[in-house]
Amino acid sequence: MKNSASDLTAQSLGFAVRLAHRAFDRALQRRIAPHGISPSQWYCLRALWEEDGLTQRQLSRATGVAENTITVTVASMVRDGLVTRTRSSEDKRRQVIALTARARGLRVALLPLAQQVNALAGTGLEPGEQARFLAAIAKMTANLLADEPEGEGA
Repeated sequence: MKNSASDLTAQSLGFAVRLAHRAFDRALQRRIAPHGISPSQWYCLRALWEEDGLTQRQLSRATGVAENTITVTVASMVRDGLVTRTRSSEDKRRQVIALTARARGLRVALLPLAQQVNALAGTGLEPGEQARFLAAIAKMTANLLADEPEGEGA
């Protein structure tokens, strides 16, 4: 008999994290879609709300998304009036991504939706369980990042 998804989840950290990530993404997507925002745009907005005026490389690193994917996402965000893309005054080869007033205004509407998803995911968890989970996932991430060759990854 083949393993069920729950059997695989119990055996594999990576599979468990992937399933959880996909469930988070679907829950968030249902909430942000009425605002005309895709999940890939969401990750860029979150990074730019923290630090506006990033280059595409910086945005790639801030979101953990590959540069070629960020290029496509930024193009859709320009098209949708969420960001502008201009040449850097310091280095003309680089493009600076900046939020529009519309995108800055979306922060008030969208952040509570992400908080709803996090609250839903944490339903039934004791505060100590959540803290231990966050510490464990941070340690796993650090372990995997330390394994990457220099310059690899997003």
